[in-house]
Formats: sequence, C-alpha cells, structure tokens
Amino acid sequence: MTKRAGVVHQARVFRGCQVTVKALWLIGATTMLITGTGFAQNTAAPSAPPTAEQIAATTPVAKEATAGATMRWIAHDAAKIAKGKALFAACGACHGAEGEGRQGMGPRLNSTTFLAAASDDFLVQTISQGRAGTTMIPWAASFKPEDIQSIIAFLRFLNPVPAAPLNEVTLRGDTTSGQGIYASICAGCHGRTGAGYQETANGTGIGRAAFLDTVSNGFLRYIIKHGKSGTKMRPFAKESKVAVANLSDQQVEDVIAYLRSQSW
Repeated sequence: MTKRAGVVHQARVFRGCQVTVKALWLIGATTMLITGTGFAQNTAAPSAPPTAEQIAATTPVAKEATAGATMRWIAHDAAKIAKGKALFAACGACHGAEGEGRQGMGPRLNSTTFLAAASDDFLVQTISQGRAGTTMIPWAASFKPEDIQSIIAFLRFLNPVPAAPLNEVTLRGDTTSGQGIYASICAGCHGRTGAGYQETANGTGIGRAAFLDTVSNGFLRYIIKHGKSGTKMRPFAKESKVAVANLSDQQVEDVIAYLRSQSW
C-alpha cells in the first residue's frame, strides 16, 4: 500500500467511526428522552430494598386486626407459671385459689371472655396500682415487676384463651340514651352509680375512674357484648341467643359513653 493510499484508508476509517459514534449518541439521547432519565450520570449507590418491618409500618391495618398482637407480651414458661402459682396464694383470699372469685370480695379472674379481652398491660397496672375505692389494694410495694408478670403467667395458664380482636375505633355514643339503658338494664347488678358490691350484691363496680381509666373502649365493647363467662354477667350482643337484652352496637356505644361521662 502506498503512503497516499494509507492516508486515504485511515481517513475513511476515522469518518466511519465518527458516524458510528454519532449514531450511538443519537440512539442514547432518544432513549433518555423517552424514558425521562436525562443526561446526568447517576452516581448514587442503589438503595436497599425495604425491609419487612418498613413495609408493615407503611401498610394501613385496621386496629381490630392488630389488637391481639399487642395485648400479650409476658412469657409463660414453666418456671414463671410455678412461681406465679405460689405468689397467687396472696390473691386467693379474695379471688379464690383458682381465680374463681368470691362474691362481694373479689371478682372472678378465671373467665374466658375476661382474659381474652384483658391485655397484659391492663393486668399489670391493676395488680400494681390496685383499684381505689375497692378491696383491691396496690401490690407494687409487695411484688416486684417480675413477680407480677409471674402471677399473670399463672392466670394465662389457668385459662389459655387467645387474645380477642378488640374494636378500638373512636367512641361515638349518646350519653342521654346511655343513661336510660344503664338505668333499666345495668343498674340492677352494678348499682345506680356503678359502685358494684357497695350498692348491690350481684355485680362488680364499673363506675369508678380507677376502673374506667385503665380499660379501653374495645375492652368494654367486648365484655358488654360477650358477657363475663363464669359469672352472672351474660352477653348483651344483639345477635346473642342467651342475652339478657339484645343491644345494638349503637346502644352499647351509648352505655359506654354514659359510663365515661359519669365516672367518679
């Protein structure tokens, strides 16, 4: 190949490369315009995929569905249950050796519906702080936190019912309607002011702030509708065949609203 022919050949190759580069640039530019990715180089490190916890935290879930998952946190191993049984001897004088309750002294604890609706937090608070105005004294000075947890583990062992799905939506009740329902249906057992045994011989106190401030609306809804098994507190749900009175959901709301408005 002559020197001139070599120069011509190199020029043709160079022009060919220019055409190829321009074509590739046009293809890339068109792709970026279509996809909207732009021309800036993305130097950021690729983000890690979301964890299961992050997905769960951003997924709307009804309170009714999550209530059961947050109600139980105390472990129920054999050692803790055995310790709780021994400690429960101090509780048996009022609540019975097996949590069956003693009329006029201490309510039944070994109740399927009660333990289904009662959270571990509610039981810890009640045992620790007691219930002012009743025979239930605070036990925080006598029992360590782990002792109280052992007692609760023993109660769960006596009746291993799963946590109930409580409806914790905002309360929307009418106090005037609730007053009439309470007077005609509830006062006969729980007393005109909800003082329980101090007014009647049939039902526990449900009108004190010491009780109402520790229970959720979901707990009250559940107990009113399903009753307290093993006691005279029968169901009041509209669909129940053994109810004392078939209350609608709104009537249950009204009773709870009245109780909370009159707590003392």
